[in-house]
Amino acid sequence: MRRLQLSRAVWVVTPLCFGPAVVHAQADSGAPASAELITQARAQLRARQLDSAAVLLRRVTDAPARSPAARVQAWVLLGIVNFYSASDSAASEAFREAFSLDPGLDVAGLDGFDPEIARLAGEARAAVSVGDSTAVRTVVRPAVAPLYDCLTKCADSVVPPQFVLFPYQMVLDGVVLPARRAHVFVALQAVVDQDGLVEPETVRLQSSTAVGVVEQIERALPQARFRPGFAKGVPVRTRVQLRFDFEAEGTGLIRYTYRVLAR
Repeated sequence: MRRLQLSRAVWVVTPLCFGPAVVHAQADSGAPASAELITQARAQLRARQLDSAAVLLRRVTDAPARSPAARVQAWVLLGIVNFYSASDSAASEAFREAFSLDPGLDVAGLDGFDPEIARLAGEARAAVSVGDSTAVRTVVRPAVAPLYDCLTKCADSVVPPQFVLFPYQMVLDGVVLPARRAHVFVALQAVVDQDGLVEPETVRLQSSTAVGVVEQIERALPQARFRPGFAKGVPVRTRVQLRFDFEAEGTGLIRYTYRVLAR
């Protein structure tokens, strides 16, 4: 595996350059989910967590409903990730996908990141522009994974997901309790994928007695981590209810719990 030199990783910390075809692309139907996923992927790159970055980027590249602009950006970043974590061919394939979506894409600056990345991107652009069918392979995407509904009760063969990590500090600052011994809650439904990540576009508010905290929870959920649900020993996508409870304990103290409501 190549060593990622962050001091030269200009593309990790600055926005990508796009040609006119992408600048005027339609709005992302998953917004702000795509932008959030790409931002999280950049953070994982900075932390040298390349596998985690790839998982986040694939959630953008493999979703045709997302905007071309978001998918182009994700494909280019995935090319960089693949260069360091996989192989030149995997990086080239990602770059070809980006140029297939936007042949006029401006990738100036890649040579400052790594000259070899710039070379691979240049070859990918040339292959797409001449329509070389031997160089531009048709990538067959897997069908969307089956979804198991655990909103009320999971099927007998399904084990529901469980929280592993939740950035609660992003939420506590926004909690407003009406009385010293007050108790409030927020109930949401969402899909947790096979990688233990919430699919942001699936988050729906079910009920709430809390004030000023629902939006914070929705922003924090993409950073939460779960042990995924399992069906017959295999990780699966599951739709579950997520419950957040907040209770005042004395002056300025709040006891909180969060859990998956499924059985």
